[in-house]
Amino acid sequence: MGSSSSYRTGAVLVIIACTFFALNGIVARIAIDGGLSPISVAAVRTVGGALCLLPFVVLVWRRFTRAMLLPVIAYAAIGIFASQALYFQTLSYLDVALALVLSYIAPLPIAIYQHVRRGERLPRYAYAVMVVAIGGVTLSVLGGSGGVGAVSVIGVCFGLATMITFAAMVILSARQPAQLGPMARAGAPMIVAAVLYLFVVPPWSFPYDKLDDVVVLAGRFHLEVPLWTTLIWIVVLGSVVPFSLVLAGNARVGSGAASMLGMTEPVVGSIAAWVILGQLLSLVQIVGILITVVAVAIVEHARTRFIHEVELPGMLPPLADGNPR
Repeated sequence: MGSSSSYRTGAVLVIIACTFFALNGIVARIAIDGGLSPISVAAVRTVGGALCLLPFVVLVWRRFTRAMLLPVIAYAAIGIFASQALYFQTLSYLDVALALVLSYIAPLPIAIYQHVRRGERLPRYAYAVMVVAIGGVTLSVLGGSGGVGAVSVIGVCFGLATMITFAAMVILSARQPAQLGPMARAGAPMIVAAVLYLFVVPPWSFPYDKLDDVVVLAGRFHLEVPLWTTLIWIVVLGSVVPFSLVLAGNARVGSGAASMLGMTEPVVGSIAAWVILGQLLSLVQIVGILITVVAVAIVEHARTRFIHEVELPGMLPPLADGNPR
């Protein structure tokens, strides 16, 4: 009974975390529409998250060794700095639902990488489903009311680049120093990425004069949001809180189940983007997103079963372990 209750609690925690992650893309789009550049929004999220995680890193700083330096820097540069910058750039060109679905096909290149480099052989149906997932993405991107001509090629390119960095992030996460503990392991590369962002967006160049501006939302409810509140959300409710919930949920349900539950994020994000931002999807796009989510979930399920059945050195964790959104 206790085990069942713990599992249900963990599942709820992961779903709540994914809801916050999904809403984070919407809030980031509000900040971008309000006049902040995508790179500034990415910098605020990363620097704010680094400050929140700094105490956990300070507590274990004596455990750091020179051998940890390269994996942490690589994860910071690709998995945090590049992925955040590209994701927010994608949001500035595409609807939130499309940005999410493009990033959420990251398990496909991960599965291919594992097949080539680690000998991970999934069932044949999993590779067929990958093709179906690509078809779903094509429908979601090209199936809008404006047709092919309405597609932002730059946005799609940013989205695909984001997906590649998300896949790299998961691959690199397997090489992070486990002896630091989860919070410090997340905080160390976050601090390195924050330092990188301070070079790209120096504090004196940030548009502080825009923070009191009010953004009018174009969704089903007429709301006016001060710009500064979006940045607080992005740091606290879009990063620190959901990440903590994922850690707590993973401990109860396991990373494989958490990865499956994480597939709710693009669905929740699509619905919330319609309600809050007024971003409407065509029927073809909705069908494409659902096909993609189901197909990716099948591939992740196949990977999770393989991970449990066959132990391979350096095996990658499921995608939900390193959700950057």
